[in-house]
Amino acid sequence: MRVDKVTDSLWQRVIWPLLWPLLAAQFGVMLLCLLAWLLIWQMDAQSSAGWHNLSWLLLALAVGTSLSVATFLLMLRQRLQQWESALGVPYERLERLLGIIHGDLPSWLKSERVLPLADAADGPVHRLERLLDALETLMERVAERPRFATMLNRLPVPTFIARDGQLVEANGSFEQLVGRSLTELRGLELGYLIRADNSAELGSQIAEVVRINDSQGGYRTFRLMSLDDGHGHRMGLLEDIVDQQQQLAQLTLSRDRAREESRLKSRYLQVLQKELGELMHTLQAPGQPTPRLLEQLADLETLVTNLVEEPQALGAAGAMRTAVPRETPTARRDEALSSQAPRVLIVDDGPVNTMLARQVLEAEGMCVDSARDGEEALRLREQSRYDLVFMDIYMHGLDGVETSRRWREAERQHRSVLVALTANASDSDRQRFFAAGMDDYLAKPYRPQALVDMARRWLAKHA
Repeated sequence: MRVDKVTDSLWQRVIWPLLWPLLAAQFGVMLLCLLAWLLIWQMDAQSSAGWHNLSWLLLALAVGTSLSVATFLLMLRQRLQQWESALGVPYERLERLLGIIHGDLPSWLKSERVLPLADAADGPVHRLERLLDALETLMERVAERPRFATMLNRLPVPTFIARDGQLVEANGSFEQLVGRSLTELRGLELGYLIRADNSAELGSQIAEVVRINDSQGGYRTFRLMSLDDGHGHRMGLLEDIVDQQQQLAQLTLSRDRAREESRLKSRYLQVLQKELGELMHTLQAPGQPTPRLLEQLADLETLVTNLVEEPQALGAAGAMRTAVPRETPTARRDEALSSQAPRVLIVDDGPVNTMLARQVLEAEGMCVDSARDGEEALRLREQSRYDLVFMDIYMHGLDGVETSRRWREAERQHRSVLVALTANASDSDRQRFFAAGMDDYLAKPYRPQALVDMARRWLAKHA
């Protein structure tokens, strides 16, 4: 855009180019009048011819002055018309620039029209005021545009903006990553800072795996997300692959844990349905012993309590399974055997207690077996040596008291710890348990943590 160094004023552009010819003409007329006066002075002023000539001279002077003024006004009008026509070009240019700025605004900041409709009767001053009002409106809307520089600095991940392959802007996270200030980074080629990692697999068409020499002097791997505006500008976001893998692992663990808890609760509901059916059958059958009914009610209460409260010990068991999703109970049992883990036997004809106790104790690293009645428990004793036995009292066939008595009679060198599981824990019941050779008892319904505490306490004494 050309800028005149000479002061651009109306006097220099319009008035002075017209005024100096008029002044020259008037000076010529004055010279002619002076010559005419000299001639008249030499002649006889008293003669009638002299006065007649003077009248004609004055008339000529008046006519010349009128012609000069008329010439000045006509030239001034022509110059002003040219000046107004010349002003129309920058006005149209300004209107075009205002339209371009309005077109670059986001859609939510645009209005139907910024520039009002032009009127042919508008003068240059009114048109200029109209353009200035439109410019003020546009500047207010431009100030409301998204502040990308502010948002760039607030991004938690390293982000940069490059133009034609050279870095022009970066946020604080990017500066910390490379260990340089933005002043040092501006103008550097991206290839100097970021290099493609050909050994990594690309995860997306707009993403690539790159390596960056960080502030510690080592290389770190990132996933580069690039966006191009079509005008040579490129915005890049760097995502740490290690952090992404850790987040993915956490999500996978949470998903597996949720699946495990859902599976366990489904099993609980199935067991609850079965136990309710057996309880209804027990209530309908005459002559059933009251302790057996109490045992079934305690099992149901234990199941419902774990469904509602979701105990911590059970959550720990689920977390252990989630942390190693491919590990099976058989694998855990083999590992426990190889590491000389304590051997525990659960003797209970109720699937609720057996399932809960197995999950909780295996999560503690113990090797757990189960038996549904006393006869099966005695057969397992002949095959394996158990450090701790949780014995249900009321079972079909041999009850827990008789099973414990026979267990003690069959023992020779290794003595197992026998703990009664019962809903009947009166003084007479406890005396009967101890008389049969039992070491302790755990009242139903019990929390999984109480089972763990009992096992730890007796295994520590037994060791």
